[in-house]
Amino acid sequence: MMFRAAFVSAVFVCGALCQQPIYRVTVVQRTTPAINYGHRNAPTKIDFRGTPLMPSAHGDATIEDKRGAVTIDAKFSDVPAPSRYGANYLTYVLWAISPEGRAHNLGELVLNGSDKGRVIASTQLQAFALIVTAEPYFSVSQPSDAVVLENAIRPDTVGSVEQVNATYELLPRKEFTYTLNGPPTSPVGGPPLSMGEYEAVLAIYQAQNAIQIAQAAGADRYAPEQLGRAQDLLNRARGMSPKSLSSDVVATAREAAQIAEDARTLASRRAQQEQTAAEQQQVVNERQQAAQARRDAELSREQARVTTEEARAQAEAAKAEASRAAMAAEQARASVDVQIQRPAPPPPVVASADRMASQPPATEESLERDNRIRLMRYLNSAFPTLDTPRGLVMTIPDSLLTTQAGIQAVRNRLAPVIRDFAAMPRLQVAVEGHSDAGSTEAVRLNSSESLAAAVRNVLVGFGISPDKIAIRGYGDTRPLGPVRETNRRVEVVFSSDDIGKNASWDRGYPLSR
Repeated sequence: MMFRAAFVSAVFVCGALCQQPIYRVTVVQRTTPAINYGHRNAPTKIDFRGTPLMPSAHGDATIEDKRGAVTIDAKFSDVPAPSRYGANYLTYVLWAISPEGRAHNLGELVLNGSDKGRVIASTQLQAFALIVTAEPYFSVSQPSDAVVLENAIRPDTVGSVEQVNATYELLPRKEFTYTLNGPPTSPVGGPPLSMGEYEAVLAIYQAQNAIQIAQAAGADRYAPEQLGRAQDLLNRARGMSPKSLSSDVVATAREAAQIAEDARTLASRRAQQEQTAAEQQQVVNERQQAAQARRDAELSREQARVTTEEARAQAEAAKAEASRAAMAAEQARASVDVQIQRPAPPPPVVASADRMASQPPATEESLERDNRIRLMRYLNSAFPTLDTPRGLVMTIPDSLLTTQAGIQAVRNRLAPVIRDFAAMPRLQVAVEGHSDAGSTEAVRLNSSESLAAAVRNVLVGFGISPDKIAIRGYGDTRPLGPVRETNRRVEVVFSSDDIGKNASWDRGYPLSR
């Protein structure tokens, strides 16, 4: 198994009076092998090699699978002090990385005076990689990008090594960028410290790092109780004497660092939750504004329609009034013609009878054709519709059927026009899904059937009985052309005896001599 990590080479540049550390960062992609140790009876060994950040460092580890856990005994040599990567790096941490990218803190690597160190730890993982990073304190929950050592496979390593591309997140170095406010450090050649005093001072600095990093992550706002407890423990450790109570100082300071790390993790999670809630609220506000805009637009269209109908009614009334005036004028002229003994014009009744005789009476077929034309116009106002011998065929693109917002848009378009069909007692609907040739046959059929089912649910929501709706998935067997986007569609075929069985353009032509 291989793990891809981002290793960063950095140069710390800071003068005596600087207030912020400055880093020059170079990102390099590397891979680290991981081993599946499984259930083995005998221990096995692996090596450690230094990264470009620490090429001279090396080490080895003995790994043994015991009942319930895998034990790790790692030894390291030629490991210089971590402060070479920045004043904020105070220790090293050994990590186990799972194939899924989860990082497990196995413990702190404490160096002796000979740049050597040892870590004995255990883990529940069966397959993992081992790395060592420079950290500002021992209780970090995520590795930094200062990776200094990584495991290497030996010729005698017993385990299954598989190549798996997996990634794990490294905490960016900017998370550790801050200024330590305290007394200047003692110059080289100052009074020597015992190992106990050195461990006590180092533990206090680690706790101070952990608290300042938690404050930078917003723990003052999101986790004030945990941060205050960590600060109290740090103050208590500072008040102890490193010479006489070094073990108590180390224990208290390490507890402060651990609580500060918990505060940082809690603050990061709560800040992310707050940001997510704000984004969700923004989406809700935008949807409400869009809905209000649609309601305003519908109201404007309704007012315009009412105004148009009123204008049409006024025009028809004016036309009727003009017709009555013309008829009165015609009657006046007729009376004048009678007085001067001119031949009277043919009676209007006779002329109306002639016109009625010249026009064929309305038949059931003509009424069905009128209904067909009217309903086709309604459907065509929502989606492209064709009048075919199968019925009225409305085409809906699949781009509107893959998301809830698109399905809602289809429902909004069909709402004004589908109710006339829902009222037809003899209505029959066939919903046919079509896909393209971009996948396997089973996937194409399932895709086309799912598109048809989505349209059927919309039609059922408008009151059309499910018994009158048939769905079919044709896959890519009926393409419209070479463009794949046009082939992904749903065709809705409306047919009923109320609109006839023939297309409006299909009619007979009598042959006569």
